[in-house]
Amino acid sequence: MADIKVQKKDEILQDFDRSKVISGVVKAGVSTDQAGSVASQIEAWVQSAAVDGVVKSNDIRAKVLEILQSTNPAAAAKFGAYKKGV
Repeated sequence: MADIKVQKKDEILQDFDRSKVISGVVKAGVSTDQAGSVASQIEAWVQSAAVDGVVKSNDIRAKVLEILQSTNPAAAAKFGAYKKGV
């Protein structure tokens, strides 16, 4: 995968880390296997969504919600309700 950076809310850039996607989705009540599938979909999506190699964390969150809403609505609701402070 090309080096994709994630722009956090505080403007800090971090390397894209699929394990963070998996962790967040598992915390929402999704199985590890399903979380891996979601992370793979996100990983593929960021390749096209990134602008100059950067994608915003809020955009990743919205895409995770979109995927979960079609595969696991209960987990989507839990994931969507979680708000991380800056």
